Amino acid sequence: MKQNLFYFQIEPSVMEGFFLIYSKIMKNFITIFIVSFFISCSSESADSVSVPEPTPISKPVTPTPVVKYTLSVTAGEGGTVNNISGEYETGSTVTVTATPSEGYEFTGWEGSSETTNSISLTINSNTTIKALFQVIVTANYYNSGDIIEMDASKFFFGNYIEVYGVKLIAAGAVGGQEAVPDTWIYKTAQVYKLLLDKEGAGINKEDQENMLKTLAGVSGWHEGIQTGQRIAYGGGDSYSPNFLMDPDSLTEWPQYEPFSDGLKLDDMVWYKNSSHGDSPLTGDNDINEILEHILHTLHRFGVRGGVTGSELALDMEWEDRGYLENNELFKAMKEAYDNGTFSPGYGDINDPEGAAVMLKEYQYLITFAMWDFSEFWENASLSPEWNDNSKTPQGFQENNPLGYALYNKYFAPVISKPSKEILRTIFKDNDQGEHGYIAD
Repeated sequence: MKQNLFYFQIEPSVMEGFFLIYSKIMKNFITIFIVSFFISCSSESADSVSVPEPTPISKPVTPTPVVKYTLSVTAGEGGTVNNISGEYETGSTVTVTATPSEGYEFTGWEGSSETTNSISLTINSNTTIKALFQVIVTANYYNSGDIIEMDASKFFFGNYIEVYGVKLIAAGAVGGQEAVPDTWIYKTAQVYKLLLDKEGAGINKEDQENMLKTLAGVSGWHEGIQTGQRIAYGGGDSYSPNFLMDPDSLTEWPQYEPFSDGLKLDDMVWYKNSSHGDSPLTGDNDINEILEHILHTLHRFGVRGGVTGSELALDMEWEDRGYLENNELFKAMKEAYDNGTFSPGYGDINDPEGAAVMLKEYQYLITFAMWDFSEFWENASLSPEWNDNSKTPQGFQENNPLGYALYNKYFAPVISKPSKEILRTIFKDNDQGEHGYIAD
């Protein structure tokens, strides 16, 4: 089948017009499209913005009032408190501290059941508290009494005086002998005070007070029995009958034994000692006499009881022989005995009773060596009983180191070395000198 074909011939001028019209139409179309696009986007963006809801108007807030309470803190007589009195917000915690003054002790709080001196308080109400104190009451073992008369016809002793826990008992005018003069009694008492001076160099006050308690029988190994110091005139033979050598003679004084049994007694302090013949009437001889026998008493019944451990270390009671061979005192004496420093010439170191006597003498000798007091011995020597190479602290340390250590551990803290000058004002030649004793 023959197709009919039509052919058009468009003139160039017509074509140019067509394209011109088409171009304008397309420009307008694109412009409209772009404008429409931006308008559309702007509308969408505007539609997506969230508008905040209006803030509600709040009502005014009334502040909670601050509650405060008053704290009042005061101190009674004998102490102070930290100054914290004032107003505090409820629930506040404060610390109150009470401090006692010297000689007082804190006892508690008025207004609080707390018992310690520093407490914390939570303040929830008005609070008033008061710190309470009281005077520290301590037993005074440093008492110095005065001479009190006894019935010598019953007791043998005509006077006594108590000083620092020890009862000094002096023979009266009995057995054909004169009474011990009051002056000698006072001198003996004053020496006790010098030896027990709590202000002495090297003294440990707590240990010395333990010693005084032991002497007084308040506590310690002879608790309940006070220490006594006998004082008599001349020697045993100066009395008829001889109360030291003849036990039956004590019936002359019916209260002698019951009274003496109530005391811890050791040596006798003799006035004008004639036990070994007439003694020289020199002050230095009196000093040696009185110191030796007072030290025997103090060492046995007081030093043993002062420093902790001394009760066992210094046991010299021969009945306790089981302790004797192993304690520090016996070992120190045996060292001196074995090397010739101590040669008493009496007793047997292996005999319980004899060794106890030797231990008593040994303690007196080491005390004199440590004090360098050999000048009070006749001719400044006790050789051969105590070797001259050991009569000074240095020589004693070199030849008897166990004894030197023993003295410093147990003796030095409780017995005060007396002044030589003071002793020589008390004891002068021909029984002169001022005792210087003052009773409380």
